[in-house]
Amino acid sequence: MQNQIKTQAEASVSAAFELATLSFSQVERLTELTLEQAKVNSELAQAQLTSVLEVKDPAAALELLKSQLDTSVKSLAGFAATAYELTQTFQAESAAFAEGHFDHAHDTANKAIHDSLSKAPEGSEAAVTAVKAAVEAGNKALAEARKNAKKTAELAQEGLAKLKEHAPKAAVKAPVRRKARA
Repeated sequence: MQNQIKTQAEASVSAAFELATLSFSQVERLTELTLEQAKVNSELAQAQLTSVLEVKDPAAALELLKSQLDTSVKSLAGFAATAYELTQTFQAESAAFAEGHFDHAHDTANKAIHDSLSKAPEGSEAAVTAVKAAVEAGNKALAEARKNAKKTAELAQEGLAKLKEHAPKAAVKAPVRRKARA
């Protein structure tokens, strides 16, 4: 029994380190993205300041402002899209990790229950049958819950994809100007 606990503890520690490594890699990717965006922002600011110094009349200033806002919106939309994709990748990786470890733990628990039931004393057949039925019902309920969770996640992904399609279009549109009152 002690050997079984030691094995489970070692597996848990190993899983924790794997998850930590996965999390650190996500932090690293997001940090790289943030640094890259900071570089892009710096270059964009420099170009915008240079352009501002070359403005000669109000019409050119308005056109420059419109151009700079458009460029900034596109840059931020690109950053947001990349950050979203990184987050989705991490979510998929961590879900696969958790699912794999859960499946292993679930199989181990089912095996332990089955082994314990096979060593049940004589005369307890009815109880063993009831426990086996309960375990089977629990396994079916778990499988159904996982199937529903996956379907819900897929529907959420579809909804986010549709939202993402429309977001850049909405961001690029200029606000409607109101006419000045006379």
